[in-house]
Amino acid sequence: MTQALQTVSLFLEGARVVAAAIADPVVQAAWDRPSVLEEQRVSGLVGHLARGGVWVVADYLDAGPADGPVDLESPGAYFASSACIASSDDHRSIRDRGAAVAAVGREELLRTLQERLNALEPRLRALDPASLIAVLGGKVMHLDDYLATRIVEQNVHLDDLARSVNRDPWPISPEAAALTISIGTAIARLRSGDTALIRALYRQGFADHALPVL
Repeated sequence: MTQALQTVSLFLEGARVVAAAIADPVVQAAWDRPSVLEEQRVSGLVGHLARGGVWVVADYLDAGPADGPVDLESPGAYFASSACIASSDDHRSIRDRGAAVAAVGREELLRTLQERLNALEPRLRALDPASLIAVLGGKVMHLDDYLATRIVEQNVHLDDLARSVNRDPWPISPEAAALTISIGTAIARLRSGDTALIRALYRQGFADHALPVL
């Protein structure tokens, strides 16, 4: 399997983990409680995870094929670019969108997620992973690179959700974990430089804010 095709498979595998996590009874029990993220309830975090980790892909695909040139050459470039321009209003909008998605209730959200995932899977498997897609702000990326950013969203927010409901993290594959860590390293290099990252990894007290990367 090529790396690009593996990214498609890892994204779909992660989307199924997201659905399983949302279906977990501990999430229902904590639905209206604060999450570990600032100013966000568990329900809003779930809404963000469902939308940003899974079905936003179909929303961008629905806009049709994108024309080049490529604006963002890698998943790391996507996150580094968005982190540099994100404002407090942007973060508030993200929280509001998550809350709006969750407002229908967990059962309806889960039904919509499963329905969208069922429609998205054959669509993704039929597409060339190297095809172009216009994403946030109309920026153009290769599809497999954008799916890699969604894998990061899945894994980071699945951990946020696990910590929010006081349970062990839902299991993700070693390949998905390795990809998430690799992209995090790339973000740190782009945002803070190699020296800061080497210090963060090997010299306590000299990280220069290289970590966390977002």
